[in-house]
Amino acid sequence: MQVRAHNIPQTHLETLPVPAAKDLSHTSSVDAGCRPSEYYRSRLSPVRFASRQLILSLVEKETEPLGRWQAKVRTPLLDAYFSLTATLGSHTFYVLMLPIPVWFGYFKLARDLVFILGFGIYFSGLLKDYLCLPRPKSPPLHRITRSHYTAQEYGCPSSHSANAISVTLTLATYWYHYSYTYSTLFNTVSIIFGLIYLVSLVLGRLYCGMHGFVDVGSGLVIGISCFLIRHLTSDIWDHIVFQTGWFSPVLVLVFYYSLIYFHVKPIDDCPCFEDSVAFVGVLTGMELGQWALFQTSNAITIEDFDFRYNVIVPFSWTHLGPFFTLARLVIGVSTIVIWKAISKPLLTRLLSPITPHRASHHCKALQSRTHVYIFVRLAVYAGISTLTVWMNVLFTLFGLDSSLSGPLDKYT
Repeated sequence: MQVRAHNIPQTHLETLPVPAAKDLSHTSSVDAGCRPSEYYRSRLSPVRFASRQLILSLVEKETEPLGRWQAKVRTPLLDAYFSLTATLGSHTFYVLMLPIPVWFGYFKLARDLVFILGFGIYFSGLLKDYLCLPRPKSPPLHRITRSHYTAQEYGCPSSHSANAISVTLTLATYWYHYSYTYSTLFNTVSIIFGLIYLVSLVLGRLYCGMHGFVDVGSGLVIGISCFLIRHLTSDIWDHIVFQTGWFSPVLVLVFYYSLIYFHVKPIDDCPCFEDSVAFVGVLTGMELGQWALFQTSNAITIEDFDFRYNVIVPFSWTHLGPFFTLARLVIGVSTIVIWKAISKPLLTRLLSPITPHRASHHCKALQSRTHVYIFVRLAVYAGISTLTVWMNVLFTLFGLDSSLSGPLDKYT
């Protein structure tokens, strides 16, 4: 009787060679998910393998048509455009951009974006590791990307597509509620830029040979689902987090760490898990940071926090002006960058004596879920969101605080 992978010791998986791709135009032999079917049959549960094979047949059927379409429409200008706009859905872009709305009065918007992006990344990564499906083969497709890291991931579903649709829907919701306060020109430009953002990211995944229609379609479903869940349950979840006293931090820590601990393990060397850990860290830090601020701030009441509250970091353009507004941005971003640079080595040194730190596998997702890497990465990204929430302390120190809130803090 053949032994399945879920019963095979972890040490067996360590011996499997994991090649590294260098030429992104000829990667079919080294992409994650491209090993022979028998390799996956012997390592996946029957349900997991059957799901993989069913979707794989669809992925394989669309590869040749996608290759012909790409060859027909490719131009140097489009190559540059779509490879550049792909960075709008990258990990680094979100780390640098998500804190900014908080510092400029749009706290609820930032909170909603963190939720939909965090869970979009988590669930798309979870399904990628569960299904172990390859990206469209190259050749016939040619990979166009600035990130070799992203190219190493499984293909289905597309996290870029999930992020693009969820962000667009969230921004559209805010725009819908406040469009009457802006000019027709502003509203028209907002709609155009929103559509350009969505189309550029989604169509760009097809154009760049990074995903097929199945990947993009499933990513859109995940993104829409994350938006709807957040939109429909935000009041319930926030009520639990901010009105359950000291039980809340325990609930937050247990819930978010369980997402990491029970995250499915891939069969190939896929880095999706690393992004999931990072965003779970951001979510954890945001919840704990806001809860702590809620307990200590006299300016925030229970009624205010039912999404009709004063923003955590108030901002007024009239009060600060362009120079001090720019200074606020520079100080905020610099603080985040400095924290990210120094926190990893510092936390690794502090946590190594009390947590396992011997790597059992170079793929992070295949290491123990109590490995020091997990706790360090969670803490680093939790620190980013906590600093973001508490940044007004630093702004006040530099005389950059403001007593007025932004226009969206009354959103209902």
